Amino acid sequence: MVRMTYVGVADPETAFEAFRPYVARLRDLQRLCKPFGRDYHAIAIAIDGLESCAYHFTRRPHFYETSGKHQ
Repeated sequence: MVRMTYVGVADPETAFEAFRPYVARLRDLQRLCKPFGRDYHAIAIAIDGLESCAYHFTRRPHFYETSGKHQ
């Protein structure tokens, strides 16, 4: 088996925890939008991008849907 390492991200869990307040704020803004409207989907793209990036480094699906550190 091959282990991959990434330059610049020594502790992915901590690195992506730093973005948790931004994801929460994006979700707050999304709740103000018309459900499934253009603005709603534009914010969803940003949230999905953060989720995808966090998954790539941590291998934890739905990283920002949990309340905090990995349990």
